[in-house]
Amino acid sequence: MALSNLPLVNKAGIVTYLKDVAKVQTPIIEVSSTFPSEDDNIAYGLYVDDVTDNGRSINQLGVQSCASMYNAEDQFNILYISFQNDPQAPVILNSINNLAANVNFFDGYTSVEFDRDVTIGQRSEIHNYTFTLTRLEFN
Repeated sequence: MALSNLPLVNKAGIVTYLKDVAKVQTPIIEVSSTFPSEDDNIAYGLYVDDVTDNGRSINQLGVQSCASMYNAEDQFNILYISFQNDPQAPVILNSINNLAANVNFFDGYTSVEFDRDVTIGQRSEIHNYTFTLTRLEFN
């Protein structure tokens, strides 16, 4: 894989973005670059997973013009653990939702989408965001 065909965003950039939002909260919300496994006991905070290349498909314009163009798909997860009725949750959730619309942050991507899975426990809320990013890749 050529260097230019790597994901355009990285985990460190996402962590920095979230830390800028979390540090103005009282108390400060911890942002971790260590994504927990299914078996881990998870503390209150934000967790960011690695940005991975999730595959690629042939771009239709590339087929029509006999070019080597592909749609590459990158993916990453953000996990937010909060308490029910947490007064900080709306600010954090809104910031994560707005991340998908941040054109400067995702510069170079043709499509940015996310899915959110919410699990409500007896006292906690688990918000798992999966971001799917599409970019053009040339070979």
